[in-house]
Amino acid sequence: RACAPAAKKLSKNELKKLAKGKVKKEKKEKPASWGAPGASAKKKKEKAKAKPAADDSAEFAAYMAALPPVGSGRCKDMTKLPMLPSYRPEAVEARWDEHWTAAGYYSADAVAAAGRPLAEKFSMVMPPPNVTGRLHMGHAMFVALQDVLARFHRMRGRPVLWTPGTDHAGIATQLQVEKLLKSEGASREGVGREEFLRRVWAYKAEQGGHITGQLRSLGASADWTRERFTMDPALCDAVTEAFVRLHEKGLVYRGEYMVNWAPLLQTAVSDLEVEYSEEEGRLYYFKYMVEGGGPDDYIPVATTRPE
Repeated sequence: RACAPAAKKLSKNELKKLAKGKVKKEKKEKPASWGAPGASAKKKKEKAKAKPAADDSAEFAAYMAALPPVGSGRCKDMTKLPMLPSYRPEAVEARWDEHWTAAGYYSADAVAAAGRPLAEKFSMVMPPPNVTGRLHMGHAMFVALQDVLARFHRMRGRPVLWTPGTDHAGIATQLQVEKLLKSEGASREGVGREEFLRRVWAYKAEQGGHITGQLRSLGASADWTRERFTMDPALCDAVTEAFVRLHEKGLVYRGEYMVNWAPLLQTAVSDLEVEYSEEEGRLYYFKYMVEGGGPDDYIPVATTRPE
């Protein structure tokens, strides 16, 4: 026959409570999902998935149409407009940049700066990013630092000139244009110098300007009315003049030295554009004998580049 389970031995306190009619309530077991890792996040995710995304495109278009026109002096007045259900940067950052530019807050006043001493003026040049490039963290870093300086000196009442510009990025642009020519079954040598230059300028006109727009979206308070390009005629003349003067003074000269050579582009490239790889090499030792000394009097020199 089946044996009855052994009775649980009660403590003195439990016996007293039992005599007084105080019955201990049994604890209810929690559902298995309670306390499970990620249970709350999972519920939220399922809830968000079940709820369809609101289409506010029509509402946003009406909102943008109701905004005061740029240059009207009322760009800041959005108090009479309904608040959008979600944040839309197109209605804020882009509008602010257009308003500040139209108001001339970024432009340097040459007339006002003419009568000020040199110590009370502030000027700097933006390191020119590649004209056909796109924004990356390095650009965001220098723009933030330079923008802080520009705004700081404006707040001190000083005339500020922050000159923006873009670099021609010759090698990078040449590579992209040569890829386009290759897709057409042509080559740089085949089309000739003049046609290749025309294609490069066309590529610059098509792809250039994106990074400038991105910099402006960041809120860079540069004087965009003075934006320059490194291949502008005036800048080219200035570079030529500088090199001629340096050559005449003997400060620059032509000589032979080791370079990084790109076989495809047939040009030298900088160390920044080289992909390095580790390889097993050798260390070569040379003895530079000491004049007037014995056979053991020398200075050892070691190098991996005996040439």
